[in-house]
Amino acid sequence: MVGNPNCGKSSLFNSLTGLNQKVGNFPGVTVDKKTGTAVLDEDIASTIIDLPGTYSLYPRRDDEWVAYRVLLHADEHIKPEIILLIADASNLKRNLLFCSQVIDLKHPVVIALTMMDLARKKGIEIDVAGLSTELGVPVIPVNPRKNKGIHELKKVLAQTAKHHQPPLNRDFIDNHALAAGAIEKVKHILPGISDYEGIHYLINHENFRLPDVVNEVIEKAEVDNL
Repeated sequence: MVGNPNCGKSSLFNSLTGLNQKVGNFPGVTVDKKTGTAVLDEDIASTIIDLPGTYSLYPRRDDEWVAYRVLLHADEHIKPEIILLIADASNLKRNLLFCSQVIDLKHPVVIALTMMDLARKKGIEIDVAGLSTELGVPVIPVNPRKNKGIHELKKVLAQTAKHHQPPLNRDFIDNHALAAGAIEKVKHILPGISDYEGIHYLINHENFRLPDVVNEVIEKAEVDNL
């Protein structure tokens, strides 16, 4: 689970996991690690990790680095199968920047749309089906405090776990054009990553635990691209 601060993430985490929660620290940092279990359907029980709130994929604080490494699959302890992305419907424009960044990583994403009642009070009406089509991922309105949308969210998460959605064929921006040669070199040594992920490895690989030989190749790709 990931989202901007104050987007309703904690309430949804509590609703999904109930009393099946544990709190510790992420390895190496004094940042809270909240985990819990949730039964999605008769076949799937999931482990849910509540990542620290963050505004973008350009981290500054320790807690943002924790979320960033997990989302980039650069954390040696946590390899998420699905990203449950929480978006505040009452501040959708601000939240959509982060949504587009996470979706461009090309990992399975489900969006839970919170604060729908607050959005209506502001006179905001959201075409949820249209938003889902534009983003290319499932979008589920939820109200954890009233237990609305939770069953549908669990159903979609279970379906996504069983039938991993294919990634979008497009990026929200033309990431490949930003550093085509360097990106291709990184993708050659790290198969399966997206163009946008490749950019982040070029920017921040020294902050990931990668073999020295991989770091050397990435550093050379950076230099060659300059």
